[in-house]
Amino acid sequence: MAWRKVKLGEICSITKGQTGITKAIPGKYPLVALSEERKSHNEYQFDAEAVIIPLVSSTGHGHASLKRIHFQSGKFALGTILCALIPKQSSEVCAEYLYHYLDMMKEILFVPLMKGVANVSLSIKRIANVEIPLPSLILSTFLCKFLKGQFVTSQ
Repeated sequence: MAWRKVKLGEICSITKGQTGITKAIPGKYPLVALSEERKSHNEYQFDAEAVIIPLVSSTGHGHASLKRIHFQSGKFALGTILCALIPKQSSEVCAEYLYHYLDMMKEILFVPLMKGVANVSLSIKRIANVEIPLPSLILSTFLCKFLKGQFVTSQ
């Protein structure tokens, strides 16, 4: 099956986080923030597999950059300066494939779209218009297993 070009907004719902990082109340749910380590919160916003993209530059000071994109599954809270991309049809799109592809291509796909003089940011509208190649669900699932070293070879 051929790969097709799709816009992220066509295949994913894109939702901004609702939890202020400094106002989070420690709890049992992971809170995804800019840092690599998860914080926690007493409430969750999502119960899904999601790709998390920062909406602000990692370095600030008028310089566009993204240090990391996250993958999160299950119940979790999300900081206000990030957004969650959740596949609209999990039977067609593998969220983990999206994570690997977008993380690998973030400097090409997202950084050039960041705008601002002092506070450089990325809008949800710009993210929604990013076009990516999308393989079949079978191939994307295989690619994810391959990247995680979980594939079995025939001998």
